[in-house]
Amino acid sequence: METLESELTCPICLELFEDPLLLPCAHSLCFNCAHRILVSHCSSTKPLESVSAFQCPTCRYVITLNQRGLEGLKRNVTLQNIIDRFQKASVSGPNSPSESRRPRPYSATLVGGVACQFCEQEPPREAVKTCVTCEVSYCDRCLRATHPNKKPFTSHRLLEPVADAHLRGLACLEHENEKQTLENNLTNLVKRNSELENQMAKLIQICQQVEVSPFGHHNAYVAVETPFVFFLDLCISVTLD
Repeated sequence: METLESELTCPICLELFEDPLLLPCAHSLCFNCAHRILVSHCSSTKPLESVSAFQCPTCRYVITLNQRGLEGLKRNVTLQNIIDRFQKASVSGPNSPSESRRPRPYSATLVGGVACQFCEQEPPREAVKTCVTCEVSYCDRCLRATHPNKKPFTSHRLLEPVADAHLRGLACLEHENEKQTLENNLTNLVKRNSELENQMAKLIQICQQVEVSPFGHHNAYVAVETPFVFFLDLCISVTLD
């Protein structure tokens, strides 16, 4: 039974596969574990949606994702059925596979603190940090083991332990600077567009004057040239920006 259990164990969480994905290299991976791998490649400038590939943790084969992301990979239905039968055949108890896979609430909390979401022990240790990027809280031991201070984790934002109820709002702070930059760019574009419209109106007015005036062509040319040159310079500056 132990040999069979080892064959049904995920290489990432080292527990029975849960909602296993069938990778193109023929290996399997828990859906949540695959999601954590993608999250580990994220940063403030690289959102989860932009991660299009990851390596199989077993053979290092590069798995390329389509527009659907992990949902585009096939579920290993056969493996899931085997696991379900294995769990039913196991003796119910605190150490049984079904009990060990009991899902822990995302916002698990301890009295006076936040619980680590990676601990296998019950009750879990108290978290010392919460990663806004991963959206996971870690105790000191799990933080050192699963979230080392090296790439790609160096760009992640670590805070004092935060419950799930407050984490979503903190994650939005990651995009405040980007939002402000976009608003500034939009304001600048609106201003430039107004200047372009004013110069276009002047050009149209001067062109109409040139058409109706049979004399004074030289003065009309000079009158047209000045705003036209300004108009071209403005167009070039908008394009370069």
